[in-house]
Amino acid sequence: MKKVEVHYGIIADVRFETFGCGSAIASSSMATEMVKGRSIEDALTITNKQVVEALGGLPAHKLHCSVLAEEAIKSAVRDYYERNGVPYDKSRFPNCESCASCQMV
Repeated sequence: MKKVEVHYGIIADVRFETFGCGSAIASSSMATEMVKGRSIEDALTITNKQVVEALGGLPAHKLHCSVLAEEAIKSAVRDYYERNGVPYDKSRFPNCESCASCQMV
């Protein structure tokens, strides 16, 4: 996710930039729709399984696209917290710089 706009603690708008296949684009698009209107904390509860269900399913070999969508939500929220000086529990967020889990999906 590229941009998160929050008004009074509620996500008002989200933008994303995705490079990849149709499943990656669909997962990213669905994730943005799923977070709009939610609080920041509530957005963090969205899972890749919920993204897949909202899409009506994904082929097994494309499930990693939903994982990337979940990670993008968390990354965007972390970025929002950091840009706005909001204290947060760092253990709730992936450490993408040193993690290989996405590469293993």
